[in-house]
Amino acid sequence: MYQEMRTKSKKQIVFVVEDNDAYRVLLGRMLEQRGFLVLMFENGFKALSMLEYLIPCIILSDIQMPGMDGFELREEIDSMYPKLRIPFQYISSTNEQVLIEKANELSILELVQKPARAEELSEVLKTGIKKFAAA
Repeated sequence: MYQEMRTKSKKQIVFVVEDNDAYRVLLGRMLEQRGFLVLMFENGFKALSMLEYLIPCIILSDIQMPGMDGFELREEIDSMYPKLRIPFQYISSTNEQVLIEKANELSILELVQKPARAEELSEVLKTGIKKFAAA
């Protein structure tokens, strides 16, 4: 059923999880202009609850957020929905090597550093979706 819901839209659905309001809107606009259907969430809890209704092609998540960080979001999804396979792509302005290494390990591709350029981000997401589908 989940897979069926995912393929009804002709656009690739992206969940953007970012606590900074202005940057979340910017990311959403950049991706919408490049053909994605974007749902934006200010925290991991809201993105997690949306999974009951809609499954994205990929989740683009900040790492450091209050309440539930990006890594915890992924753990919760894996725990609550063990049969779902959703690629994650992390985005962050962090320069903490431990966080960068963990993000690189868990992301479909390497961590995208903020501020992201629109074309670069679009290509990363498209490549990540293709890579995940081929796995």
